Amino acid sequence: MLLESMDKQTIQHTTMTNNLYCIIMAGGLGNRLWPLSQQSVPKQFLDLIGIGQTMLQLTYNRFRTICEPDHFVVVTNEHYRDMVREQLPELPEGNILLEPFRRNTAACIAFASTFIKQRCPEAITVVTPSDHFIVSEALFVESIKRCAVFAAEEDALITIGIRVHKPETAFGYIQVGEPVFEDQSSLCKVKTFTEKPNAEMAQIFYECGDFCWNSGVFVWSLAAIDKALEQYMPNIRNQFAALDNMPVTHWTRESVVRVYEECDNTSIDYGVMEKARNVYVELTDAMWSDLGSWESIFDLGRKDSHNNAVMVGKAILHKSKNCLIHVPSSRFCIVEGLSNFMVVERNGVILICPRESSNATWKYAAEMKAEVNS
Repeated sequence: MLLESMDKQTIQHTTMTNNLYCIIMAGGLGNRLWPLSQQSVPKQFLDLIGIGQTMLQLTYNRFRTICEPDHFVVVTNEHYRDMVREQLPELPEGNILLEPFRRNTAACIAFASTFIKQRCPEAITVVTPSDHFIVSEALFVESIKRCAVFAAEEDALITIGIRVHKPETAFGYIQVGEPVFEDQSSLCKVKTFTEKPNAEMAQIFYECGDFCWNSGVFVWSLAAIDKALEQYMPNIRNQFAALDNMPVTHWTRESVVRVYEECDNTSIDYGVMEKARNVYVELTDAMWSDLGSWESIFDLGRKDSHNNAVMVGKAILHKSKNCLIHVPSSRFCIVEGLSNFMVVERNGVILICPRESSNATWKYAAEMKAEVNS
């Protein structure tokens, strides 16, 4: 399994220049970040942390160092096509794949893989969500490069694992097995996957030392994922065979709808990764967040002397501590006497609630919709 140095260099050069593709999954709703993230403009199309780029743009630019523009494929809901085109003008329009409705990540990945296969059957693909934030991007991309080289030689399904630095209940976990190579320990076999644990189990995973967070970023060859789908998710594989047998230029909305109507609504983690035996994890120390909750937004914010974070907009806080403020840049917010609260505004909706209630903001959205329609 160990690569000869000359062969490894050849594989690296070929993979990085010709065969590496990036699939960006950008069709989610981001309900947990309501009212900032709304169905009309979900979180991947927003500048969540006030740095001048949307999450989709950050994701594209992260991998632009190793992928050419025409090697990116963005899979999104058909309602978001114009936002993708506006935010990624460099991306060829034909590389935006439109899902007629949501069928989870397995169908999304099969859709993009079928598209890429007609262009480059030997492709190595990086699959990434569109809404993650990574501080140490260079370190993260180096991990991706190592995975791409390994995937070019082996029948391997690789996920990127983030080294645990605190007990966290919001992420899935991976139990790490033995290293693949004797001279480096970052690429390992996977023992088990665990969905989001309770606080007690998260503490055990943290103290145990052989668990990492599951980032939801994958690397594999088209051949490896096609084989895995055929074995573990034949419904998905068989449905997309209909598109596989016609040129991309002949794909129509109707043909895609017919495929999606018959697809299982299943994640790639549950459908393939938790069942397959050729699963590996590449460990990285890159600082990473899936920005899946208001608490994750708060954690990334620059804090004042009272641990308040003003992410976007301007604010004056008196006798307040541990608060999160996220309002439009044109707004000026004055807060007095609050502790552990969040103040969020977007599109005329203002949310003021304890931070401990932030995971229930999607319920507030449902209540508001019911009130408006009553």
